Amino acid sequence: MRRWVCGMCLVGAAGVAAADGPTVYGLVDIALAWGAADGARFAGLMRDGGLAGNRIGFRAIESLGEGLDLTVVLENGFLPGTGESHRPGRTFSRQTWIALSGGFGRFSLGYQYSPGFMIPYRYQVMGGSAAFAPRSTLAFAGGYSIAPGSVGRFDNALAWASPSFGGVQLMGIYGFQGRQQDEPGHGRSDDDRIGLGATWDAGPWSLGTAWHRIGEADGAGAAREGFVGASLDTGPLKLVASASRRDAAGTSAGDNRLWSAGVVVPLAGGEASLGAAWLDPRGHDNDARSITTGLIRPLGKRTQWYAAINLLSYEVRADAYLRPGAVVTVAVPGKTARSLITGFSHRF
Repeated sequence: MRRWVCGMCLVGAAGVAAADGPTVYGLVDIALAWGAADGARFAGLMRDGGLAGNRIGFRAIESLGEGLDLTVVLENGFLPGTGESHRPGRTFSRQTWIALSGGFGRFSLGYQYSPGFMIPYRYQVMGGSAAFAPRSTLAFAGGYSIAPGSVGRFDNALAWASPSFGGVQLMGIYGFQGRQQDEPGHGRSDDDRIGLGATWDAGPWSLGTAWHRIGEADGAGAAREGFVGASLDTGPLKLVASASRRDAAGTSAGDNRLWSAGVVVPLAGGEASLGAAWLDPRGHDNDARSITTGLIRPLGKRTQWYAAINLLSYEVRADAYLRPGAVVTVAVPGKTARSLITGFSHRF
């Protein structure tokens, strides 16, 4: 599912044929969840989708001749249980950009996905779901912008994505963010963001890397994050693994390391996954661990059913439970949260 979502993000990067008039597209994903941790209970609908966030979008592509295309994308996210915007105050809360594409790749301007959003899902179980892929869950807990959520989108950004050559694709983005002029006590570039990424595909092997520099609006400095991922698809099974590092701005208290690994196998016309991740912040007795097993099964050309069980534990001094990923129905430091999620996802 996330492969399809991220494919939409790169429309026009590799010579997609021009279309007449705008196209309406979208995704509706609703999941039921049950959870328990140390006597606390949860039962109800997840806030957003299980496999991917809900959205409706508009896309227009015009051929300019000479091998050039102009693409415009406006995409809004919404919460399926209430109909509210997934980011209040933003009319198009998932992406808004205009791009020029050709043999050089794609240059785009606007509110866009970063390499840290686009790359890690390829090296995770359950399609890199923000809801229950172990690495995704703990990336939110660790404060990463290299994550499949709003933190992985850059405001007022200029981006470039190369065409694929020899199995290699490059990405880069510069986000001017909210402050674009000097103010008393703050420079216009204090909150700027930079993202770089690359992927390499060769037969059964795939490698990916991403790097972000995230400026702080209060002038406290910048966080730096790195990610490397690898996968090996043998046919009967697919092995995935990743490693991440975050050096927080201004202080070492937010520094951490994040590792993940998993296996994906074909089952019942879909795919079954088992994966785990470990978040290791600086300090002692503050680690977090996440384990997920689940199944994604197509029911039609555009509809999928999924189910997953997740175990998420925080050590007694961990504060990461205050920044939970989407799967965390309830969380208590020093305890293990158990969650069961099942739902349907339909794209149009």
